[in-house]
Amino acid sequence: METRLITLNSEDAQKINGEYNSNLFFNIPNIVDENPDISHLEVSLDSATIPVSWYLINDLTNTLTYIYNSSPFTLTLTNGNYNGSTMITELTNKFDDNGLTVVITLSQVTGLLLFKFANAISPVDFIYNTGLMKILGFTQSTSGVAIVPQLPMNLLGIQKINICSGNLSTLSSFSSSPSLSNSVIQSIPIDVPSFHQITYLDKANHFGRMKSRFLSNIDIQLLDEFGRFIEMNGIEFTLSFVIRIFRKYRVTHDNINIPKEEIKEEKKVKEEEEEEGKDDELELLSQK
Repeated sequence: METRLITLNSEDAQKINGEYNSNLFFNIPNIVDENPDISHLEVSLDSATIPVSWYLINDLTNTLTYIYNSSPFTLTLTNGNYNGSTMITELTNKFDDNGLTVVITLSQVTGLLLFKFANAISPVDFIYNTGLMKILGFTQSTSGVAIVPQLPMNLLGIQKINICSGNLSTLSSFSSSPSLSNSVIQSIPIDVPSFHQITYLDKANHFGRMKSRFLSNIDIQLLDEFGRFIEMNGIEFTLSFVIRIFRKYRVTHDNINIPKEEIKEEKKVKEEEEEEGKDDELELLSQK
């Protein structure tokens, strides 16, 4: 078995989704050449250093759509991190910008919000989405002049980072999310606050058997638990992978750097010698 260490810095990558910096392509050809003598490859995320630079409210979670007096409206919150108090202030101001007066309170007992609209001439219809509405505690569209979500407000944000790759995808990864499939190389829990740094080390020595038996160039995606690209806000990160190469024949110091053509010729000669040896044994047996 051979091993290869691959260190990646997002700064060196082609950034497919720009400042999101979570869909990357690294031009590193001939990491493992295609070779019929290779049985299979295994991959492991050896280490990772990832700053917690994303926001709770981002491009995917910053809008609330509602219908009032038969007209559609959309609130767009400022991207950033919020607590209960600042979230209420931001929502109140955005409703006020659209001409609606609302008093929003957060129960310290249940964690539920209450939206109470003053002098509304018709019910306000909140249209459900899986972004901001989910964060506020809604599980469905809701209508009224005094609206309470179905669940407590959840300001925890992303709970884990899924390190994914098409080129490194394995037969050993499974997910309940169809959008993740078996492209997940490792899942890293987020256990530090915003603007701190996640440091991951593979203490379990976890390897997955790769689908491919060769590797030329690497793609990397950072996805959250819902399969959405994480918005890194242009901040860089680093990853290190270990590739294990399993061959159909034993590698020694004598043949590890021999070109494939010479190895094939050597194997052919060895096989011919073995056949000749068998013929000699048969001839000796026949003479006896």
